Order: sequence, then C-alpha cells, then structure tokens
Amino acid sequence: MRGQGLSIWLSRLVLLSATVLLAMVGRKFIVDPVGSAGASGIVLSSAVAITNMRASFGAFPLACGLIAFSCLISRRRHFVGLLLIATIIGVALFVRVYGVATDHTLTASLRVLLAEGALFSLAVVAILGELRKRRIEQADVADPPSRSSDT
Repeated sequence: MRGQGLSIWLSRLVLLSATVLLAMVGRKFIVDPVGSAGASGIVLSSAVAITNMRASFGAFPLACGLIAFSCLISRRRHFVGLLLIATIIGVALFVRVYGVATDHTLTASLRVLLAEGALFSLAVVAILGELRKRRIEQADVADPPSRSSDT
C-alpha cells in the first residue's frame, strides 16, 4: 500500500511539473515571442514570423500543459497524462541530444538538457509505478485475499 501511495504522489508531481513547465514555455513565447526567440539567437524578421513563433512555440506547449493539467485533476487519467509527458519530453530530449551532438552546443544547452532529462526520468519512473500498481490491483481482483470466518 505504501508504494501505491508514493506512486500516486509521484504521478501528481510529474504532471504538475509538466503543467507548470509547459505553461511557462507557452506563455513566454505567446507574450514575448521576439525576446524569447532572441534569447536563443533566433531573429524574427517579419510579423508573420512573430505570429508563427507564437503559434508554434507558444500554443503547442500551452496546449500540452493544459492536457497535462486535465490529467492531473483526474486520477483515472494520470497514466495517460504520464504517457503524454514522457512522449513529448522524451522526443524533445532525443532531438536536443541530437542537436547538441551535431551542433556542438552542450554548454549552451546543458540547463535545458538536464531539466528535460530529469522530467523524462521522473515520468518513466512514475509510469513504471503506475504499471506496478495496476498489476497488483489486477492480481487482487483475480485472486482476492481469503477471508477467515469467525463463526
């Protein structure tokens, strides 16, 4: 039982962290696309470039953060939310590692790389905890503990 309670809290922590992180990224690119892009050396040279930055780098992370939040507030959806977060962050991490290796940007990318790696790792651990909990619950249903009769 103790491990199951830890699994629930780890799932919540991962979903909450992802919600906050993705909402912050989305907000940053929606509110200040020029400054946010400029922090990475990206120059937006037209109004449509600014709009595209808002939609691509702002709306998509914000939408994923809202989905993570909806999964956070519904215990039934924790597992689906964890899969979503592991997929999104895992793909971002894979592409970032590829970029670091190809573009030689380890120093500039290290902070984000570590954050993505930590969130991805926590999501995987939480998924494994959820799977373990589900196996235990299924085993209990298939073979319920016998009750001794005191009559």
